Amino acid sequence: MVTIDLAKTPVREANERIRQCGERGEDVSVVNPDARHHIGVGLTDAINVHVQGSAGYFCAGLTDGATFEVDNNVGWGLGDNMYSGSVVVRGNAGAIAGVGIRGAELIVHGNIGSRAGQVMKEGTLLCGGNANFMAGYMMYGGRIIILGNSGERVGEDMTGGTIFVCGDIASLGSDAEQVDLESDEQDSILEFLDRYALKSPGRFKKIVNAGKKLRYGSAERQMRSLPFFGFSGTSAYWNPKVQEDIHIKSQIGRYRIRGYGGSRPLPHLADLAFKQDLSHAGQDPDVVARVHMYTEIGGINGAEPLKLSMPVMIAPMSYGALSRSTKQAVAMASAMSKIAENTGEGGMSDAQRDAAGQLIFQCLGGRLGWNIHDMKRADGLEIYISQGAKPGLGGQLMAKKVTRELAEIRGIPHGIDLRSPSRHPDILGADDLVIKIEEFREATGYRLPVSVKLGAGRVRDDIKIAVKDGFDFIELDGMQGSTGAGSGEVIDFVGIPTLAAIMEALDALNDIGRRDDIEIVLMGGLRDGIDAVKALCLGADAAAFGSSVLIAGG
Repeated sequence: MVTIDLAKTPVREANERIRQCGERGEDVSVVNPDARHHIGVGLTDAINVHVQGSAGYFCAGLTDGATFEVDNNVGWGLGDNMYSGSVVVRGNAGAIAGVGIRGAELIVHGNIGSRAGQVMKEGTLLCGGNANFMAGYMMYGGRIIILGNSGERVGEDMTGGTIFVCGDIASLGSDAEQVDLESDEQDSILEFLDRYALKSPGRFKKIVNAGKKLRYGSAERQMRSLPFFGFSGTSAYWNPKVQEDIHIKSQIGRYRIRGYGGSRPLPHLADLAFKQDLSHAGQDPDVVARVHMYTEIGGINGAEPLKLSMPVMIAPMSYGALSRSTKQAVAMASAMSKIAENTGEGGMSDAQRDAAGQLIFQCLGGRLGWNIHDMKRADGLEIYISQGAKPGLGGQLMAKKVTRELAEIRGIPHGIDLRSPSRHPDILGADDLVIKIEEFREATGYRLPVSVKLGAGRVRDDIKIAVKDGFDFIELDGMQGSTGAGSGEVIDFVGIPTLAAIMEALDALNDIGRRDDIEIVLMGGLRDGIDAVKALCLGADAAAFGSSVLIAGG
């Protein structure tokens, strides 16, 4: 047993030692934890870790296989995205205990805070006391066992999984219902309690998804083939496209869903021209030799930067929005071009990782496909806050695209109309964001750059928060950016154009004297090399392309 004293050892050094102990198969005792954050984050070996006191945020987060025991209380995000292994907490747990777990067993002897088990995929979360409001919020699978009472709106918007409550249920959440408990389910719970030396207070009540919101209520009948360049129709006020939209929306009772980006005319980089005296053009016989395209992005705070042959990247596009073969082809193209690819929402496939030379792994609020093993084999990590096509809104993926392979990667039920959250469960403000960034860095040994993707909305405020919170670079997405699926009204009428976004971002950084402290990758409707050069001239450090890559691929 190796003893680590957090009164003398910084958490970063302590976690490095814990991981080294894991490699050697040695158990660890952590003394004087004093509710410090990130204890044990990133551990992927099956050892025992005993925390002799209380732990802060994300204790045992982003781990796989280890067994943790905490003598007192824990803060937010206990066992965040834990794959396997177990955590036993002798006291109480804060909000979002078991967030995004993929198979672990979490046992809290006392009470748990709000939104316990949010977006969890597999595994078991047990509360020995009472659970606060919205336990099981947006859970995709697994089970939650509450020995005491549950708070309001238990099972809110759950998609899969099961919640068992022994005490009183304050109220059920949207699309949750109470059903009969099977005898084998009661037996399974009792067996689980026996393993952890806990007693059952009585018979359990069972809560599941009611199945009313797993699909849109009415499917949209396709009127005709709708190419990406024909969304808006002609310029006539009551053109056929406008009439078609009104007709279909009156039948289905909701907004229409489509992909790609905005269709109405907006200020764009194409509106700009270069002002240059060309009277001496051609006089330099070797002008190309003075052009250096090689660019490094993300190393500003000491991480290993992305090494690009030119200041260009592939914009985030998910497997799901794109087919498996398309994602693999884009990854191959990025490797051939020696630039960076991005997984987008929904996880990393082996084929994509093998094909891409440099790959950024993106994390969204649903934590779909998010796990410690893919984090460690990525070349960069990205926290998605929003995108230009639908800033502030969550993701959508129609059931037709939720294949069995995709469902397995994302950890969700197969064949549903997938809706992912509009915000992260553990990021409610700038202070939470700092702690989340540090968790990612702790899990990967501070080796990888951590970026943020921002849809252009409150650009001045968002950019200032991003640089103050310590991101390595920003991917700024204007409203001409595309999406796999979104409301046509939002795509066309919400957000700020890309041209205005980059100017607001630079003004914000200059306001606080921090332009040299962060790098900006501009995206959102950029079409070609001319747009990339214009983006650089305006002040961006690199440009990213999405739709144009798909068009190039046919």
